[in-house]
This record gives sequence, structure tokens and C-alpha cells, in this order.
Amino acid sequence: MAVRDRLLSNALHDLTKREAIWHGSLLHGLKQICTDCADLLNVQRVCIWDLSEDLMSMNAKVVYRATERRFEYSYSLNTHAFPRYFSALFRQRVVDINHVSSDPRSSELVATYLKPLRIGSLLDATISYEGKIHGVLSLAQVGSHRIWTQAEINFVTSVADFVAQLIMVKTMREHDIRYKALFEGTGDAIFVLVNGVFKDCNPAALQMFRCTREALIGLSPEACSPSYQPDGTRSDRLAMKKVTQALDGNAQHFKWRHLRLDNTEFDAEVTLTAANIEGEFCLIGVVRDVSEQTKAQAQILKSRLQLEQLAYHDSLTGLPNREGFHRQMLHYLGQAQQGGYSLAVLLLDLNRFKEVNNTLGHSLGDTLLQHISEVIKAALMTQAVNLYRLGGDEFAVLLPKIESVQVALTTAEALINCLSVPLHIAGMNLELGGSVGIAVYPQHGENSHSLLRCADVAMYHAKNQGSGLSIYDSGYDSHSKRRLTLVAELGIAIREDQLFLEFQPRVNILSGQCVGCEALVRWLHPEHGLIPPGDFIPVAELSNIIQPLTEWVVRRALEQAREWQEKDINLTMSVNLSARNLINMRCAESISALLSETGMLASRLEVEITESAFIVDPQRALDVVDELQRQGVSLAIDDFGTGYSSMSYLKRLPVATLKIDRSFVKDLLSDEADAVIVRSTVNLAHSFGLQAVAEGVEDQATLDKLKQFGCDQAQGFFLARPLSAADFVAWWHRHSQLASSY
Repeated sequence: MAVRDRLLSNALHDLTKREAIWHGSLLHGLKQICTDCADLLNVQRVCIWDLSEDLMSMNAKVVYRATERRFEYSYSLNTHAFPRYFSALFRQRVVDINHVSSDPRSSELVATYLKPLRIGSLLDATISYEGKIHGVLSLAQVGSHRIWTQAEINFVTSVADFVAQLIMVKTMREHDIRYKALFEGTGDAIFVLVNGVFKDCNPAALQMFRCTREALIGLSPEACSPSYQPDGTRSDRLAMKKVTQALDGNAQHFKWRHLRLDNTEFDAEVTLTAANIEGEFCLIGVVRDVSEQTKAQAQILKSRLQLEQLAYHDSLTGLPNREGFHRQMLHYLGQAQQGGYSLAVLLLDLNRFKEVNNTLGHSLGDTLLQHISEVIKAALMTQAVNLYRLGGDEFAVLLPKIESVQVALTTAEALINCLSVPLHIAGMNLELGGSVGIAVYPQHGENSHSLLRCADVAMYHAKNQGSGLSIYDSGYDSHSKRRLTLVAELGIAIREDQLFLEFQPRVNILSGQCVGCEALVRWLHPEHGLIPPGDFIPVAELSNIIQPLTEWVVRRALEQAREWQEKDINLTMSVNLSARNLINMRCAESISALLSETGMLASRLEVEITESAFIVDPQRALDVVDELQRQGVSLAIDDFGTGYSSMSYLKRLPVATLKIDRSFVKDLLSDEADAVIVRSTVNLAHSFGLQAVAEGVEDQATLDKLKQFGCDQAQGFFLARPLSAADFVAWWHRHSQLASSY
């Protein structure tokens, strides 16, 4: 992500500096922007639309088809025909649509526009200036669907801003050219001066000075000038000097601040030339009003400064961005090298921001990032540090001079502490937290890129270990590379069926009957063989890949349960949901769709959730499980006793089962404290009307003790290890025959 972010940021910077775009025609510049966007983001179609003044239609200024490398101009959309799409455009800065058919914002466009063009995904950013939306920059994925990354969304937003600036500057230049052509066609203001006063003038002069001929004739040039020129020189003295030099035969061309007869000022270019008209020696003065040109030049300069600000600062928070970080690091690294001291780079990643952003929307996510940037600035107010937003939910802190690593550790702790306080946003209390990686110059790197990379490796180590912060160690590099590889390859594994399920039985302790099983995902890698779940599931839970992974597991588990049901093996199928699944408001909807697709009753599905899954956003998690319960899906609390225990949550949750963690069960016979915990948990479950299930049963004596405690169900290696689907059926038949003597 960091590399992709940097590449797109560099590409944006190069685009804004390209002279051909600024000096060529507007159409040429827009074509170049469309071509670059298509090449950089590997999309097949890029459009720049122009919104009509009455907001009734949107017409294509440029349509670039990358596969044929040609341009089109004939498309038009009626805004009233597609109210959801245009409502989203007018309400949001960016509309990122991963699946056009299923997204309500674009579904109405499918039949008439998107399907004929085979468009599967859209990424649209509004082009706004002077307080109004004037058009849209639209990128389309053709022939397939695509999940847009935050780096791509940020890039397209910035390019849309650049297009707005380009249109404004080109419009001003065209106005300036037309203004000059008008004056050249009708004549500039022309004066005839005799003995230091105006004797004659043309109609353009009267228009320029906003007066009648009678009012102007007979005045001196000093009367049409302010007392002082912009450089502080007295107008009367400077005018006399220019007139004298012109009368001596030296034609004068200069800029002059004029004063109209209504006391308004304007800038002009003046030419004075001596002439003999009908035997009378005089001066011809030609005056060209350049005030609009001056304004246009000032606006161009302002636009360039704004683009430079855009290139080096984050538009959302106002903080320096990744490019700004690297730019400033050149200065600070030079100072550190010259002074012989150390500096530190801290990389902060918000632990649960992506869940909030994906669930509650980008608008609230943007508000949250702005709020967090202020919280961080307040926490670091007393320290000599620089704060940056690198993109997405990543922030960097630069400590330009440190005496020891302890200074960096103290700063990192301050960052973590300020984010541990719940943030009140849009009526919700959100608990995010953060992970911080630390890299120190010169120990860990000698340039900004290597230091940032090391800080990134340390940050992911802190996130994986749950330690909050970590200082870079070269030993972390292999793990970091493996993490990145696993995330990329896990997506391939899902698509190419490298995954498979095993099923661990759950039995009723009193009857001995098998009443259910837990679906456990496994990964058989084509090169590395069987990868343990402990290696890839925690990695998946740190990224969005957990959503398609969970959907794959639920679908295959329900399909297997359906197949067994047709063989008269009727069981409750249990699957695990993570915290990232729970904060996704589409979770319940997705499970409902899978139940319908497989034809399984919701009562045959049980979802297992750990207590800690409710830390991210307790209320939203409760809403999700409530919806699952309304559908008829059962809820089990997994690993009970090891997480975020709360009797109030237990009372409010529609829970059917408590699963006692194996860490308490395994030493049940030898550790009295564990025995007390297990007995108490069983009693607690029964007091709430819940089933108690013991995990990790390894021997008959433990099973007997659980039966004595009144525990309802058990699972563990003593009963059966996780089995393939075929082995599970064979085990089920054998066990059913033995259950009567169990």
C-alpha cells in the first residue's frame, strides 16, 4: 500500500508539472489526463463529463477507450433519469462502486448505459470550482469487477481537483485573449497631448476612463493618476520625466497605475511617442488596460501555489502528505548528518479504521480522520515533532533530534494513549486504538524511504503481537514479507479453491449423541503445502480479505450441511466470525443470502464469536447479531472467559451457547482454580438459560468431571479430531452406534 500510494502521488506531481498540459489547448490537456489515468490505474475507460448549468444533463467532454487507444465525445446522460446516481454525486466527494449491478447508486444505470459498455465497476470524483460542481472524472473497469483501494480513491480525487484548476486557468486565459482581441480590434485608448494636457482622444479612452469627452479634454496626465505609483514614486514627477524623454525623441513604454474620473484605479501599459500633427508638435499616448491580465496572472500564480500545496499536503487534514514527508526529511537528515545526532520516524496505523470506514461510509471516515489528526496534534503539542498523514489511516511522526531511543518510545506511548480514549463521532463512541512502529536514523536507515519501510515493518510486528508499539529489528523483515505474500496469495487461494474445510464434532455429554460440528478452514498451498490457520487467519483479520474468506467458509459449510441433511445427518453447523465481520453491516444480509442460496434452514447454522469481537463498536456488533438472531441463526460465544467479559453484554446478546475456553478445560483435573472457573461458567450459562460447551477435552476423566459439573456438550481430540467431510460421515455412523453405551 505504501509503495502504491507513493507511486500515485509521484504520478500526480509529475502530471501537475507537465508544461504541455498548461500551454496546450484545454482539450489536449484533458486528453492527456485521461490517458495517464487509464495507464496508471489500468482501467479501460476514462471519461471527463461536463455538467450543464441547469443541472439537467451531463455531457462527455472526453471519453478515452484504453483498449483501442482512441477518444470519443458523443455520450450524454439525463440527470433526472438516474436520480440515485446523481444524488450520490452531488452529496459525496467521491463515488466508488465496486459492483455496478448490486450497488443501489449505479443499478439504475446498468440497463441503458453500463451493461452495453460492459462496465463492472466505477470510480467517480466530482470536478468542483467556484463553489459549484461543474463535472465528473469517471474511471470504469470494463469486463470485470474491481475493489478500489484507498490510494486509488485519493489519487482520482486529487486528479479531479487538478482538472478543476486546469479548467479555471484555461478559462481565464481565454478571457484574457478575447479581451485583448477586442481592444486591438476596436483600438486601445488613444490620447493626443499638447503642452502637457489632453487635446483629443478616441471613444475607447472615454470608455476606459468612464467619463465624457468634455470632462477629459484639458486635463493633465497627473489628474488621471493617483498621487503615488505602486513602487512609491510620486506620479507627477515620474509622469514629467516620461513626457520629457518622449519629447526628446525617446519613445517610452511603461506600466502605469491610472485613476479614472470616478476615483477607481486600474493598471495599464502606456506608450508615449512624439509626433507632428498638422504642424503641431505633440505626444501620442496609447493606453492599454491590463488589469484583467494582472488578475489572470495573479490567479495563475495562485493556482500553481495551490497545486504545489496539493502535491505536498493532505487535502483532508491539511497535514503534510507522503511527498511532503520525503521532502522535509531531506532537510532534517542533512542536519542530523552534519550535527552527528539521531532522529526517529514513528509510523502510526489505526487498528480498526477500515472497519468503520467500510461500514459507516467514507464521509464519516473522513470526519473521523480529521478528528484524529487534531487529537494527535493536541497530544504532541509540547514536543518538537512533525506530523504527517501518509494516506488512508496511516500517520507518521518525525522527531528531528533525539538523545536516546527512549524519547521515541515515550512519544509512541503518548500516541497510543491518546487513541485509547473513545472518540465521540456522529452520536457514536468509537474505540479504535493504534499500532506504532519506530525506526531510528542512522541505525535503521540513512534515507527517508528506508526509514519509513523499517517503521512500517515494526508497526506490523506491533499489530501482530498486540503490543501496541515496536522498534524495528532486522529479524522482522522475513515476517513482514511473508505477511504481504500471504495476503496476496490468500485471495488467489479463495478464487482457485486451494482452501478446504474440516469438521470437528460436538457431542451431548449425557446422551453421547453428536449434535453438531464446527467448520474449520484449511489452506493447502500448491508450493508450501499445508499452511496452519494460525499463520493466515490473523493476517486475514488485519485486511479486507477476511470478508471474502468468511463468505467462502459459510457457503461451503452450508453446502456440506445440506449434503449431509440429504443423507439424514442432521446437525448444527458452526462457523466463526471475526471482529471485522461484525462491524460490517452487510454481514447479516450476506449470511441470509447464503442460506437462501444453499436452501438451508437458519436454525441449522450457528455463528461463533469471541468476546473481544465486541470491543471495536459494541453497539454495531449487537445490531449485527440481533439481525442474525431475527433470521433464526444461533449465536455462540467462543473462548469464553478469555476476552472482553461483560455481564451486561451477555444479558443483552441473543446468545444460545457459551463455549468454555480450552485453556481452562485442559488442566481441569489438576488445577483447582480452573475447576472453579469451569464449574462457575457452567452455572452462569444455565442461569441465563444457555448451553455450556467445553472445548479441548483430551481424556475420559475430564469428560466425566464435566458431566459431574452439569456441562451440556463437549468437543476435543478425545472425541474426535477435525475430520474431512468423508471421514466425518464414517465417524458419525460409528459414533451413533456406540452412543447408547457412551
